[in-house]
Amino acid sequence: WLAALASAVAAISMLVPPPVGALSDHLRRRGGHRRPFILLGAAVNIAGLLWMAATASIWPFAAALVVAVLGQSISTAAYQALIPEAVPREHWGSSAGYQGVASLVGAVAGLAVASVASPNATFLWTAVVVGIGAYTVWLTPEGSFFEPEHAKVSNWHNFSVVFGSRFMTNLGLTLLSTFVLYFFRDVQKVDNPSISTGFFGILALVGAIVTAFLSGVFSDRIPRKYIMALAGIPMAVAGIGFAVAPQQQFIMLYALCFGLGYGAFLSVGWALAIDSVPQMRDVARDLGVWGIASGLPAFIAPIVGGWILVHSLSALAGYRTLFLLAGASFLLASIVVLWVKPRE
Repeated sequence: WLAALASAVAAISMLVPPPVGALSDHLRRRGGHRRPFILLGAAVNIAGLLWMAATASIWPFAAALVVAVLGQSISTAAYQALIPEAVPREHWGSSAGYQGVASLVGAVAGLAVASVASPNATFLWTAVVVGIGAYTVWLTPEGSFFEPEHAKVSNWHNFSVVFGSRFMTNLGLTLLSTFVLYFFRDVQKVDNPSISTGFFGILALVGAIVTAFLSGVFSDRIPRKYIMALAGIPMAVAGIGFAVAPQQQFIMLYALCFGLGYGAFLSVGWALAIDSVPQMRDVARDLGVWGIASGLPAFIAPIVGGWILVHSLSALAGYRTLFLLAGASFLLASIVVLWVKPRE
C-alpha cells in the first residue's frame, strides 16, 4: 500500500506542474498574477488534508490524499516561479539558500509533529500550516515579469544535465526515505521504528540547515556545479554506510553526514535549476518539467525498492542492495552535474 500510494502521489506531482505552470506563464505574460494559482491550490490541499483526518479506511484515505497532492502540485507550479521574478539574478543563490533553510525548518517541525502526534492530528496541523503559508503568499507582492526579448538565461544542454543529475539524486533520496522506517523495524528491530525514523530525519535536517544557507550564498560567487558535485559525496557516504555497517551506533553519523550534503543539494540545486531555464517567459512551465526529475524517481523507487525487498534472500540483503543503489545514484549525480557549461 505504501509503494502504491507513494507512486500515485509521485505521478500527480510529476504530471500536474508543467501544464499548470504553462497556464500561469501565459496569464503572467498577459498581465495576470501567479498568486491565484497558489491560493487555489492551497484551498484544494487543505480540503484534502481535512478529509484525510476524517477518514479511517484505505480507499477514502487514498482519494483524500490524491486531492491534497493535487492542490499542492497546483500551488507549487506557480510558487516556484516567484523567486526568479522577485529577486535579481545575482542573488538567486542567496535567495535559494533562504528558501532551503525555510524548507528544512518546516521539515524538521513536520517530522517532530508526525513522530509524536496521531495521524489525524498531524493532518489537521498540516492543514493549518498550509493555510498560514497561503496567507503569507497573499500578503507578498509579486516581482516584475521578464520581457521575452531579454529572457535568455541558459540553454537546453544545461537544462538536460541538471535534470539528469537531479533525477539520480532524487532516486537515491527516495530509496532512503521510503524504506528507512522498515529498515529500523526489520533490521534494527527497534521497539518504535516511527520514533527512530523521526530522530534520523531530524538529525539529517539539522545537518542540512547548517549547509543550506551557506552553500546558497557561496554559489553566487563560485560555479554552482562544483558545490552540487561536492554535495553528493556525504550523501553517498551515508547511503553506502547504511549498506556496509548498519549498526545502531553509526546511525547518528550517517544522519548528520547525509544532512550536510542534502542542505547544499536543496538550496544550490534550486538556484542551478533557475540558471538552466532556457527562457524566463516560460519559467513556471520549465520548472514544472524540471520537477519531473523529482516526481519520476518518487514514482519508480518505491516499486523498484519493494521488488528488491520481496525477492532478496533476507531482509538485510535487500536493504543493503537498496542503500548501495542509493549511494551509487548520489555519486553518479555528482559526476553528471559537472557537465554543466558556463552561462552565456
